Amino acid sequence: MKKLEETVNVSAEGKSRLTISYDYIIVGAGSAGCVLARRLSESTEANILILEAGEGADDLDRIKNPLRWLENIGSAQDYLYQYQPTPVINNRIIYAPRGKLLGGSGSINAMVWARGNRHDYDDWEKAGNQGWDYGSVLPLFKKIEDWDTGANALHGAGGPIHVARPANLHQIDAAVIRAAGTYGLPYMDDSNIAEPLGAGPMSMNIDKGTRSSPFTGYLKPVMHAENLTILTGARVIKLIIDNEKCTGLAFIKDGEVVNVQALKETILCAGAIESPRILMLSGIGDADELKKTGIETKVNLPGVGKNFQDHPLVSVTYQFLKPLGELTYNLGGINLYWKSNPELKKADLMLIPIQYPILTAEISERYPVPENAFSVFVTLVDVKSRGYIRMTGASPDSPLEIQPNLMQDPDDFEALVKGIEFCMDLAEEPELNAILKSWVAPDRRLDRSEIRHFLRDACSTYFHPAGTCSMGKGGDAVVNDRLKVYGVEGLTIADASVMPRIPTANTNAPTLMIAEFAAEVLLGIR
Repeated sequence: MKKLEETVNVSAEGKSRLTISYDYIIVGAGSAGCVLARRLSESTEANILILEAGEGADDLDRIKNPLRWLENIGSAQDYLYQYQPTPVINNRIIYAPRGKLLGGSGSINAMVWARGNRHDYDDWEKAGNQGWDYGSVLPLFKKIEDWDTGANALHGAGGPIHVARPANLHQIDAAVIRAAGTYGLPYMDDSNIAEPLGAGPMSMNIDKGTRSSPFTGYLKPVMHAENLTILTGARVIKLIIDNEKCTGLAFIKDGEVVNVQALKETILCAGAIESPRILMLSGIGDADELKKTGIETKVNLPGVGKNFQDHPLVSVTYQFLKPLGELTYNLGGINLYWKSNPELKKADLMLIPIQYPILTAEISERYPVPENAFSVFVTLVDVKSRGYIRMTGASPDSPLEIQPNLMQDPDDFEALVKGIEFCMDLAEEPELNAILKSWVAPDRRLDRSEIRHFLRDACSTYFHPAGTCSMGKGGDAVVNDRLKVYGVEGLTIADASVMPRIPTANTNAPTLMIAEFAAEVLLGIR
């Protein structure tokens, strides 16, 4: 890895740096950025610069140790964004963790490896995005993977990310699977089948008890490549747009502004919150909104910051009959996919038991939490609600207004109500009820009206912001199906922001797939 002083000339005054140039500039060394850096550096002789606002932290045990992932929330490696209040969530602020380090959120997340449903991607293509159907993206998912039992029709081997299933299930997980079976749900040996439904062992990007992250799998092996420069602590403040072409960008490093020229392409991989911020700071966005904040419009793209989606999550908490014992894996071990309406074409709810009690502040004040308590995450993964991200000023330091509108659509709210009811039903199945000492939060069976009241204070986020630079044709689309920004030459976006509709799964694996797609486009393979 080259040092800054080896690549940037410092003026005599030490207050500014001369403009330098690279073939490719990647903004963000998160999950997607790590993929692009690896693929471009190993496949071309082009000079590549990747900029990361955070620092390297892969030596921290809480980053490497799957059992400690919760400790990353609120740490120095977490942006800890704030979702703005709405009446639906009783006007609460909800904190949304995002990774600020090499590897991004893929270095601090819960390591759940989930792709979603084939219909997620088929629907992307039906919306006009050629090449994004399930059959077309499956080879990319396989390319990423080093599957624990070797390659097969659904999985790859030898890829940068090791994916494994638990060898032995915690007693809680085993009981939930048995209860789901009694309830009538099928058993899934692989939760990444084309249309997941039922309960079974979770796929996790864990290798021999250690996080297998985009940083360790993709970026670390090429960190010393001669054609790759990695700068940490570098915050991008503006893209340079000249005659509808992105010619480079400006970033701040150690308090000094650096201008860098991109000879071939600038690639935004800053995530669903920072990528639209950078676009808007650069004058790319809704002209009316930019005018209100004093930003000169360079390209009028009304969809920038729109179409914001996230998965709302609620915890239902119980007390185990005996000590929980040794914690395992990523504190979880199974996925359960369920349909709130049997007529749905895909499961819209995902349940994950976690060997630890996790409650919102409001719920924990209402319900005392005893020892040996554990929670079941009930997550709506097929959402209709849409939010937005807006600038509140023209400065890079101006706070963002981040509004996902969680459960704003009544169908989302009622689906989660049904999800909580389903979780209660499972707890009453003999196989699960036999290992429970008590119900904790809620502390008894609630009727539907009581569940709605509980949900407004219990709802949080599953940490999956997406959709704010949506891929598509017309309307509020920001990029085309080659991930090129409309109206701007030389600018690609490759991260969760381009998802037109969030997949019915954790978003890290789909984000890596998007980055692999972008790499193939840039390399002329696709």
